[in-house]
Amino acid sequence: MYLVTYDIGNSFIKATLTKIANSIEFVGATVVSTHSTSTLGGKGVEQSTEQWWDSICRSTKDLLKNYGITSDQIKGISFCSQMNATVLVDANGNTVRPPMTFLDRRADKEFKDYFDHGFKIHGLNIWKLIKAMRHTSMVPVGAYSPIWKYKWVQNNEPEKFARVDKFLDVGDYLLYKTTGRFVRTEDSAFCTALNDCRKGHSGWSHTMAKAYGIKEKHLPEIVQSTDIVGRITATAAEQMGLKKGTPVIAGGGDVAMVAVGCGNTQNNQTSIYCGTSGSVCTVVDHIIQFADIMMIAVKGPNPRQKYLYGELETAGKCFAWARELIGKLDNSQYSYEECASLVSKAEPGAHGLLFTPFMNGCKTPFEDGDIRSSLSGISLETTRGDLLRAVIEGICFHFRWLLECQAKKCKISDTIRFAGGLARINIMNQILADVTGHTIETVKHPQYVGALGAAAVAAIGLGQMKFEDIHSYIEITNTYTPNPENHEIYNKLYKKFLDKVKSDRKLVKG
Repeated sequence: MYLVTYDIGNSFIKATLTKIANSIEFVGATVVSTHSTSTLGGKGVEQSTEQWWDSICRSTKDLLKNYGITSDQIKGISFCSQMNATVLVDANGNTVRPPMTFLDRRADKEFKDYFDHGFKIHGLNIWKLIKAMRHTSMVPVGAYSPIWKYKWVQNNEPEKFARVDKFLDVGDYLLYKTTGRFVRTEDSAFCTALNDCRKGHSGWSHTMAKAYGIKEKHLPEIVQSTDIVGRITATAAEQMGLKKGTPVIAGGGDVAMVAVGCGNTQNNQTSIYCGTSGSVCTVVDHIIQFADIMMIAVKGPNPRQKYLYGELETAGKCFAWARELIGKLDNSQYSYEECASLVSKAEPGAHGLLFTPFMNGCKTPFEDGDIRSSLSGISLETTRGDLLRAVIEGICFHFRWLLECQAKKCKISDTIRFAGGLARINIMNQILADVTGHTIETVKHPQYVGALGAAAVAAIGLGQMKFEDIHSYIEITNTYTPNPENHEIYNKLYKKFLDKVKSDRKLVKG
């Protein structure tokens, strides 16, 4: 059985072909780049639904052509998508304005107007915090939260807001495009902070929708990740090159799909993802939120498991910036292999160069949309390799910070599974092991784990697989153990990293 699944990220859309038999067999993929548009002095970050859909259609046709598969052989499609976007559509499914992505922070006023007064804990009104936790187990703590972007449109673009019929996220929009149904997956609904999580309750929270001023008519039906939402419509089938009536399984957001694609389907297993953005995720058995470290366990495809995650908005994006920067020095384009070679030649600690990976602010373990990356310790001896290594080390220091924050709240695994585009760079994997002190395992096809997770979830929805099977189906390619000497070096540098972040936060606050 063949499946086509899609990973809709901030920089790329990946269409992946998998074969499901007694395992999840990766067949091939096509990748199409996307772009974001910055507005409002960089606080607003938007993308285009038209570009998403065009990329989906082109990549699907190319995928079938490149691998000699006919549309009749495709038995289902599903999605893994970036989360915490705000996609507002009219009754015909047309967007009333460009989608606001998870990087968008323009709604800071809306967030503060609701929470920033009265008696507070962790900077939030304590009574409103308690109310939110009681009803939804989720507090929308930051301008990037979908409901504040919804409120921003309501307050600043009333004519556009008047046309809104449904409030969706990225994957939900694509489910509409393929099936004609307006739905939200349960993890998507949970992340709006409007999903009623009280014992014995389900669906949308009328209490919190009223509290935040969200129109309930804008909230669609909630479905499970493994549900067959519908079947590909005639229009979508023609545009995608697929067969009309092909089942569409809901899938879900990238947090859960990446964890599943890494094979982390048992409690207390931990994974790190480093694509354009980055995350640390540990599987737990109940919903928990920690305002002090800005982390929450979100719902996913398995009702018995949740996914506690912390996010680094610009992880691989920082490396891409450094790679482009060194290329400008001599009008060259450095390949990943050439970059890896340069990094390998640089010493641990990059000759005193220290980098903080906050090119678009920070979400966890603290929320600050104004802080930016810093690069300190530059000398006349600083090389291209030092710069690249310092950026990788800075990313890894932040991952260590997130791991340590999680370890104070729940049990994390000693061995960490690592995936994402940068997991293809062997030296990155070793540095991650050396910085964190954890054994690092890399999975096969690390850049496609989100789409592979969606394939596993689709197979479950089609009755071809069980959750218990997934862990053994995901192949481990390499294992990296910490180098004790390097780990000791990084222990000292990690303290300097935390001090630098602390001083930079004070500088931002003035």
